[in-house]
Amino acid sequence: MPGPDAEVPTNGLTDDTYEVQTNGEPRKTNGTIPQSDYNLPLNKEYAYTPRKLKVITIGAGFSGLIIAHKFQHRYPEMQEYVDHTILEGHSELGGTWLVNTYPLKAFPFDPNPDWSRFYSSGPEIQQYILRTARKWNLDRDVKLNHWVKELRWFEDRGQWRVTIENDGRRWEEYADVVLSGQGVLVHHKWPQIPGLHDFEGHLTHSANWEHDYDYSNKRIAVIGNGSSGIQIVPQMQKLPGTEVTNFMRGPTWVYYRVPPSKHLGRETDDPNPDYTDEERRRWREDPAELKKYRKGMIHRTNKAFKMFVRESEGAKDAMAFAAEQMAAKLNHDPELCSKLIPNWEVGCRRITPGPGYLESLTQPNCHLTNSKITHISKNAVHTEDGKAHEVDVVVCATGFDVTHCPKYPIIGQHSTDLAQKWSREPESYMSVAVDKMPNYFLMMGPNAVVGHGSLVEALNWTGDYFCKWIHKIATEDIKSVVPKSSAVEAFVRYGDAIHETLVWRGNCVSWYKNGKVDGRVTALFGGSALLYKKLIEEIRAEDFEIEYRSKNNFRFLGNGFMAEEYDDDADLSWYIEK
Repeated sequence: MPGPDAEVPTNGLTDDTYEVQTNGEPRKTNGTIPQSDYNLPLNKEYAYTPRKLKVITIGAGFSGLIIAHKFQHRYPEMQEYVDHTILEGHSELGGTWLVNTYPLKAFPFDPNPDWSRFYSSGPEIQQYILRTARKWNLDRDVKLNHWVKELRWFEDRGQWRVTIENDGRRWEEYADVVLSGQGVLVHHKWPQIPGLHDFEGHLTHSANWEHDYDYSNKRIAVIGNGSSGIQIVPQMQKLPGTEVTNFMRGPTWVYYRVPPSKHLGRETDDPNPDYTDEERRRWREDPAELKKYRKGMIHRTNKAFKMFVRESEGAKDAMAFAAEQMAAKLNHDPELCSKLIPNWEVGCRRITPGPGYLESLTQPNCHLTNSKITHISKNAVHTEDGKAHEVDVVVCATGFDVTHCPKYPIIGQHSTDLAQKWSREPESYMSVAVDKMPNYFLMMGPNAVVGHGSLVEALNWTGDYFCKWIHKIATEDIKSVVPKSSAVEAFVRYGDAIHETLVWRGNCVSWYKNGKVDGRVTALFGGSALLYKKLIEEIRAEDFEIEYRSKNNFRFLGNGFMAEEYDDDADLSWYIEK
């Protein structure tokens, strides 16, 4: 790729190279065009046409592959002016999956009728991602094992310089637009426990699972009872010869807002039932039936948003229902119930269905303690109550760094470092853009739709929003777009006000508030998923600083003709409706 001083392609229409026709000879105007001299050469080269954009997407998980589908299939005309590359640091698409308990994890453009059960396993989801990517050719633009090491904005070029590393080699490329598809649950976080790395047994983190290790016949400590710990404990408890102890710092809601039987329309007590052969056959043969099933789940999920309003009847009913459901699964054991059932609102922390978790704690080989861990020695986990729990394995199910701060330099306008900008609290424009960061868009940025509704559907809406901006940049010869600081401030303050009315602001420690009890809600959108969809259906250009590549903002119109008007076979009456 060219260096920072190389000439940038301009289609011959920028201020310094814009040409007009005088006595049959083109000449430069240096940005000043006399009214009587405004006739460009009457050929296709000078007609209205989008300029080619280099777009780099970072990450080839659900987000990046949804973007690939948009460019190739949803808006195929964009392939004429978008040169797209997806940079994925890992050696495979889709990320690394250990377990997942989300029943709506499917690409919106390719729903899967063949899931084996209601809550799909991580490996099954990973295989679905790979199969779908091949089917739709979404891996066409993916470069695996390509790590982004720096993003730096060059104002004079109106481009990002992207520093990339692969197999020990480092180089730079330039992009007109950068899309971040990395999400927030990316970088796992080790707990700050004295002696943790002095442990001489098997030490692992839930986000970096070692699948080849045999956990059978081991004494296993699982630290944490968030969504990962809740999924891991029952898997370890079921293995032959294991003795499992779950170390928790506080209670959490583990229940089904809508049980699988309600979605499936058939009676079952199984918390994670298998789909029957008949159900899968019906969905394969009749896509309308599969759509009806999916719509029903999403409808009920969206309808449940009212339960997140603090002090509402819905919130109170949810607490009573959840407490009774948990108590029943714990066999009404008074000690387990007192440790696990919260007294704060349902939804203050992420609600996890946790198939089998509560039931596993009632088994003789599974134990629970809420005594704080003081330190870890070479063979034991020590707690404040004076106990030394001797173990062979320590599993840290302690979540991720959710600060949103990038792990490599992202340097925007006026040398603004995004990590420093977000060091105290991350703030964004509608979760998709950041002031001082031109032509930079994020999937699942701060205050995204991650606590309610279908996450993948929200990513789908976000992808459409990105495409609208990219289309505008390409077709109007725009150099840069960046949200105004005032628009970011307004969005954040509005969200803060709405969150005061919602349970996410409740009295619990949550990653929604960056691990604090009384912190700002920086992870979730202030409102329903449906409201967010309405918000980003159209771009609000008034919230952005827009800089064109020419002094005349209408210079992109060219010589007064559309490019297709020069094609003899083009349909020039496509707009006739009837």
